[in-house]
Amino acid sequence: RGTVQMTLISYDKDNLDKISKMILENLTPDLVAKKFRERNSIEPLFGHCYAASATLYKIFGSKNVHLWHGKDDEDIWHWWCVDKDGEIIDLTADQYYNTNRTPPYDNGKKAGLLGWGYRKKVEKILTKVLDNYNQIC
Repeated sequence: RGTVQMTLISYDKDNLDKISKMILENLTPDLVAKKFRERNSIEPLFGHCYAASATLYKIFGSKNVHLWHGKDDEDIWHWWCVDKDGEIIDLTADQYYNTNRTPPYDNGKKAGLLGWGYRKKVEKILTKVLDNYNQIC
């Protein structure tokens, strides 16, 4: 059993919509792994799934959302969240739908937060999103 991730902002539809929009606005090319940057320049959501999902998880906490991941049809890990009601929240799903592909939800498994450089990317987005949220709320 992992530790319970505290909720930074209350989880409801309105806050989910606001936070999701703010996370997407802060997904910048410098946050993408070097090996994915060329493709990200063509598909702007590609390479951002972990950071977007982990930021959402950190904001709403483990009582409300869980991280999931699965390998896609190109053998690349894709990350998303599932909320307490079983709803999939995938901020970067359009990288699949825009290219007539399907996200790998059918082979997904619950996952935990990654460390190393991934943590820094999430913290960078988290700081910007919370600053923005605090200014408007």
